Amino acid sequence: MAAENARALLDLSSLEVTYGPDQAPVVQDLCLRIERGQAVGILGESGAGKSTIALAILDLLPRAARRKGRIHFDGLDLLGRAESIRAIRFRRISLVLQDCMNAFNPVIRIGEQIAELWVCHERTRWKEALRRAGALLERFGLSAELTGSYPHELSGGMRQRVALAMAVALSPELVIVDEPTSALDVVTANAVVELLGAVRRESGASLLVISHDVSVLARCCDRIAVMGEGRILEEGPAARVLRQPEHAATRSLIAAVPRLAAFREKP
Repeated sequence: MAAENARALLDLSSLEVTYGPDQAPVVQDLCLRIERGQAVGILGESGAGKSTIALAILDLLPRAARRKGRIHFDGLDLLGRAESIRAIRFRRISLVLQDCMNAFNPVIRIGEQIAELWVCHERTRWKEALRRAGALLERFGLSAELTGSYPHELSGGMRQRVALAMAVALSPELVIVDEPTSALDVVTANAVVELLGAVRRESGASLLVISHDVSVLARCCDRIAVMGEGRILEEGPAARVLRQPEHAATRSLIAAVPRLAAFREKP
């Protein structure tokens, strides 16, 4: 029992990812643990390798890419057979992509895309699945009538909410969110961050939040890992990393956060 409790939900060890046989690793010697119910953030500039980690976990990298090291989810080796990963995608681990428009089929209505999850994974009848889709949208602050809309008819913030709703539809144990507030206005971004907290409280799922935005991770994560050039440069409790950063890259990212005082007129 003690060994079971000590096992992390997600355990990445010495992970290396390359996009071709003659290319330098995009991610190298990366180690990261996520416990059950924990929210972990990966902070870094564009090109640091953050999104590659998310794709590597679920084996969604291009065919030429290669993964080495260890990726264990609840004791299951995700570097093993492809069937192992297919069995847990969306059901146990879900992913919300940075450009959430890519999560949708542009010619299928929103309600049908959500309902399909229950129909395929739980053999739910189509009419009941559509009803559940409407109820799920209402949980995320949207109208159930949006089930009849196409993705292009929704605003960016609405699409982000729908993508999050789809991500938790099957009650996964881990939700990976890549740049959840990218290209959103301040008010909508704030609502999405609050929604991430609600997802965690209501479902008990662990979160892996990937972002270059310090303020987003400060509000929704227990721990933060700072990445640079494919490596984790610093990792620890969110409060400690943000208030007492040890690495120069962390200090640079924090210094880049706009502060209202900087825009006030001097007396």
